[in-house]
Order: sequence, then structure tokens, then C-alpha cells
Amino acid sequence: MKSEQVKRLFSPQPTAVVGASDRSMWALSVKRNLEADGHAAFAVNAKGGTFDGAPSHVDLASIPADVGLSFVVTNNAEEALAASAAAGIASLVVIGAGFAEAGEAGQRRQQELITAARAASQIILGPNNMGFVNFAENFAAFAQPVPPVRRGGVGFASQSGGFAAAALDYAHAKDVGLSHVITLGNEAMVDVVDCIDYFIDHPACRVIALFIETIRNPRDFMVAARRAFEAGKPIVACRIGGSESGSRAAAAHTGGLATDDRIIDAAFRQCGVVRVPSVEDMLLTAAVLDEYGILPGSRVGALSPSGAVGGIIGDLSDLHAISLPAFGAEAQRRLREEVLPEFAAIGNPLDFTAYVMVKPDLMPQSAGVLRDDPELEVVIFACVTCAPQTEAAAPMLGRLISSVVDQFRDSSKPLILMDFVDAGRTPYARSYRVERGLPYILPSIEKGIPALGRAMWWSERYRGGLGGRASGAAGRLEVAGASGNWSEAQARALLASAGVPVVPAVVARSGTEAVAAAQRFGEPVALKLVSPDVAHKSDIGGVRLNVSGDDAVRAAWEAVSAAGASVAGARVDGVLVSPMRRDGVELLVGVVRDPQWGLVLAVGLGGIWVEIMEDSALRILPVDRREIRSMLGELKGKGLLEGARGRMPADMDKLVDTIAAIGDLAVRLGDRIDAIEVNPLLVHGDRIEALDALVTWNEAADQQTENTGKDLP
Repeated sequence: MKSEQVKRLFSPQPTAVVGASDRSMWALSVKRNLEADGHAAFAVNAKGGTFDGAPSHVDLASIPADVGLSFVVTNNAEEALAASAAAGIASLVVIGAGFAEAGEAGQRRQQELITAARAASQIILGPNNMGFVNFAENFAAFAQPVPPVRRGGVGFASQSGGFAAAALDYAHAKDVGLSHVITLGNEAMVDVVDCIDYFIDHPACRVIALFIETIRNPRDFMVAARRAFEAGKPIVACRIGGSESGSRAAAAHTGGLATDDRIIDAAFRQCGVVRVPSVEDMLLTAAVLDEYGILPGSRVGALSPSGAVGGIIGDLSDLHAISLPAFGAEAQRRLREEVLPEFAAIGNPLDFTAYVMVKPDLMPQSAGVLRDDPELEVVIFACVTCAPQTEAAAPMLGRLISSVVDQFRDSSKPLILMDFVDAGRTPYARSYRVERGLPYILPSIEKGIPALGRAMWWSERYRGGLGGRASGAAGRLEVAGASGNWSEAQARALLASAGVPVVPAVVARSGTEAVAAAQRFGEPVALKLVSPDVAHKSDIGGVRLNVSGDDAVRAAWEAVSAAGASVAGARVDGVLVSPMRRDGVELLVGVVRDPQWGLVLAVGLGGIWVEIMEDSALRILPVDRREIRSMLGELKGKGLLEGARGRMPADMDKLVDTIAAIGDLAVRLGDRIDAIEVNPLLVHGDRIEALDALVTWNEAADQQTENTGKDLP
């Protein structure tokens, strides 16, 4: 039902501008935008009079047409809503402010507006927005002048009306083709998720661009984003406001790693969303994906008449995971013997030199060699300007550029055009590109290479597909005594019951029991305080390592017990005795509950490195084993697991299974769990063991609305 309402809202229809006045630039812009596209726009003003040189209607009932949309520019949105309902108008754009953004009173006002709209089967875009433009169907219900943006396949939704207006100007200046621009404002009834769903279903939209300040329904967002991915429609998102989320489990290191902005990064990566730092990057990345489609790979050959430009391309390519491989042997032979002058160096990027001014065929011949090279999957051509800025420059420059483009007319290998620097794009240059059938031209190398790298990331991700749900999590797990912080002994038992390997240990309640345990395990041993009230045991002297000899073990037991007794009110359940483990890589594997996103899995370098290196990867649970393997591949310290510097390589299958068991356990515990942390998880070949563990339960679970276990498709 809602999807049909949203579709009808954004479809061309006769529109009433409610509250129209010549003093309102919003009202004037809406009317002129609509009429410029050939659509009826009826001014409504209770005082009558004229608007923009034509008579106004005193109310909606007096309009002699079947109006489908009320564009409300008056501050009395409630009255406009009721009048629209009486006139049978189900779609409204409310641009006025003073609603949820204006504190508690505004929030109540907005909720009352929503309640009234739902009762009348109406839908509202906004409030506190600018409207929308449907370029695909030439319908601009927008409260700002709309520049002559080229029609294309990028559907753009923005929570900011001001940024949307600026993005329209930028899209026009950079020749980005748009299918839609939708401003959401307060998202009272239509939100980002609704727009994603609308864009997925609209045939004119091929790429989805988002400017986001707040994701109000994270799980729904991820479901919609995955649906877009599976439909082959990339999402490129600029999300601002990366402050830390609310409260964390204070005892867990994982909470310090899982900051709000890093969770957003993880969620986006997990559902195939390309994240960008700016609106400019958003539009240019979306343009590459729209104009060039799914890119075949990241092995790129670059050519340019400037060696300096080649250096810039090389530097930026390294930063954005673009590979510049050596040309194949046959390509090098052809360049050396048939194409380039003797003084030219052969390398990737290829500088075919300024000798092109003497021998113009250098450009197309060089391009043809790169086109035929099987070592390359994409070719970049960078020039001073790839479309003549003036008619006077067209005869010479246009012929040279076209000769390069012609080499790729029948090739499956994409040719990406980039200007050296962003010198703007004249109307002549824009029309020239379209008339001559040139590919989309990125405005500069500085912006173009990052956009291309992001488009390649999405293309590679799309070819490989997204991971699915956690395969081992089945059924909710109820645990007796699930409250507060658990001692390490309790946490170890819970993990072991879920199939997580833990280092052998005994809880010793006397020095004699500690000595017996040490003799059983073989020395040296580790002794650690067992207390649900002391999370960081080493901070109070509650840990002794590398202890050997009966007397030393007994003394260590006494010291650890005394450390526990020194903490006022702490419950001490004994001392954990376990064999020392020396070799291996220490990892942290943890789960922490985020108030918005639910359970978040963190994997990173553990032990003392967790706070020093901050080397970790995050995902929203549930995840499957392929996604866990991807997390391990993101770590800067992944070489340690692969056997760097003579270390024993980790049994990656067993490691992935162990991490999956921890994640599956958290999913099965659902809303009851607040944090699980294994730090360190020691990895030495196929010996993988949890050496220390922490479990914190969610005391507010009974009062929360459960969304953690909602599976993603």
C-alpha cells in the first residue's frame, strides 16, 4: 500500500500550490518549474487575488481540475492537510518548518500531522523539505529554480533540501545525468528506505545516490540496500554526522572500537553500499556507475600526453585499490617498434609524449595497443580537456579525442575519459560530448580516480555477491542467571557450550588447589581472579603470568585473592589456573550491542594491541563465514595470520568457524546479551583458544523492542 502511495506521490499530476503568494519565492519556483514542463499548477490563497500574474483560487474545492498533489507552502500545514483530504487529494509536499526539528512541541505537532494523514489515507513528503524533481517524467515539484540538468539514470534522495539544490547545480555543471531528486526533510512519512524501494522499482533509475544525516530504521535500511544490490542498482551514499553512538558495555574493549561512524562503514560495506566523503564524490561516483555500468575489473591501463599526469594517476590509484599492471609483452613490443618515438619510455601509465603535436596518430595508435592488451580490463585516457570548450578548438582537439574513442567503439573494454583538472564544462562542451557520442567525461583526475576506484569496488562486490545470514545460528538460547557481568569462569563455560575452543582451566579456591592444577597442566601457569565485579583484572593486580614452582603458585594464588578482596563489595569466586600459552597471534573477537543497529561483531588484533593499533573490522550480525573471512582480510595485521616472518600460518577455516560460533551465540542470545568479548583469542596454526572472556547481559532487555534477530536477506 505505501509503495503505491509513494509511486503516486512522485508521478506527474495536476498540482495545487497551497498558500501561494507573490512574496513566496518557494511558491513562485514551484509554479514556474511545473509550468515549464507543461504541467498544471493551481495557486490557492484564502484571500484570493493574483499570483504570478494569474488569478488565485480561494480554496481547493474551486479548482476546475482533478488535482492529485498539494504542494503546501503555508505554515498552516494542518489546515492544508484537512482541506486536501476533503478535496480527495492524497499526496502532499509540506515544506514548512516548526515540526520535529523544533523540539518536543514540534515533535508533537508532527506526530499529530502524521496521525491525521494516516486517518485520511494520505502521504506527506517532508515537512521541512524542498519537494522533488522527477526528471524521467519531466515533473518538477521543487521549491527552487531547477537548472537544465541532463536526464540520466541517477536517482538522488537527500535529507537536506539545501544540499539537494546545490547538488542540482553541481550535477548540471559536471554533466551528471539524473532521473530524480527527492528531498526528505524530517521524513515524517516518506524516508530514505521508501526512496530506495521506489528507485529500485523505477525503470529510469539505474544508480541510487543518498545524502544522509540520520538512518532512522537501520535494519530496514540494510534490507532495502541489499534489495537494491541484488537488483543491480548501486547505492552511493554520503553520510555525515559521524559522532559516537550511545552507551556501550563499559567493560568491553569492543565498545570502544564500535563507534557510530565505524558501524555505518561496516553496515554499508556489508550490504554493498559505496560510501563517499562528499556530495561531489557521490554524484561523480554515481555517474561512473551509471554511464559505464558494471566494470569488468580493476587492472587498468592509463595513457596521457603528460608524464606528470601519469605520476598523479599512479599515486591516486595506489590509494584507491586500482591496479596498474605492466603491459603485456606483445603490447610493449608494438609500442616500442610501431608506435612511440625512440625517446618515449614504456610504462603504465603511458606517456605518449607531446610528440603527438607532430604525429597525431600517436594517440589512437597507443589507445589501440592498450585496447588489445589482455593484461588490462579498463583503460583511462586523460587529456587537457576531453571535450572542446569552444567551437574554435573543436576541429583539432575534437578530432584527436574522437580518434581515441573510436578505438573502443566495438570493444568490451571500457574507456574512461578524464580531464586533467576541473576547469568547468561549457555548454558547448556538454553538447559536443552528446552529439559526438563520447563517453561520460570525469571533470578531473583528482576526482575521477577515486570515483573510478569506488565504482570498481562495487563492481567487484557485485560480481562476487553479498554474504547471507549466519549459517549456524538456529533458535533462541535461554540462559539461567543471565544478568549483570559474568565472571570469566562463567563466560568460558558459555563459550565452550557454543563450540568455542577455550584454554583448559580450573577454578582454585585455595592455594593447595592451585598447586594441584598447576601440576596437572604442567608449568608455567597463569592465575587470574574470578569475579563478576572486576572486568579488568590486571588493573588491580588480579593476574599473575608465567608462574612456576609450588611455592610460587601458592604465593600467586594468595596475591590474586588479596587483590580481589581489596575491591570493596567485589564477589570473589576463586582464582582461575590455566597453562601459559606463548606462541601465536592474539586477536580480539567481540560482540557489542549498538542502540540503533543491534549486535555488532568486531574482529581485530587483540591483547595489548587492541588499543594501540586499533586494527579491527566490524559487521552487523548475523553474518556468514564468507563475510567473516572478508573481515580478516581487511585487517592491517592480516600478514601475521598468513605466516609473515616465519610465523605459523593460521588455520583460516578453523579460525572462521570459531569467530562464527561467537557471532552465532550472540544471535541466539538475542536481546538478552549486551556484550561478549574474547580477548585474546590465541591463534597458532590449528591451535585456536580463547584465553580470556567477558560476558555482559542486557538488563533493559525486557523493556526493549527486539530487532536484533531480524534476519537480513
